[in-house]
Amino acid sequence: MRLALLPHARPIVDWGQLLEVVEAGLIAGVGISVFFSLVILGTVRAGEARQQSRPVALVGYSALALVALVVCITAVVLGVHAMLSK
Repeated sequence: MRLALLPHARPIVDWGQLLEVVEAGLIAGVGISVFFSLVILGTVRAGEARQQSRPVALVGYSALALVALVVCITAVVLGVHAMLSK
């Protein structure tokens, strides 16, 4: 059969939704990687600051690590919630 004979046939792939999934995956993958890298950076630098007795740097890097960790955990929880609610 030709496609012209089926005027109400729908396409098999919805390219718009497929591109949305790819876009969300790229953003989430890069975003989680960057924020987890900030967790590692903040943790390592906070340890170095503690050894060098630099309390201001210790607080700053600890805050960076904590905020980045909260962002990572929130993103994972929201992702799991989105998958389970569909």
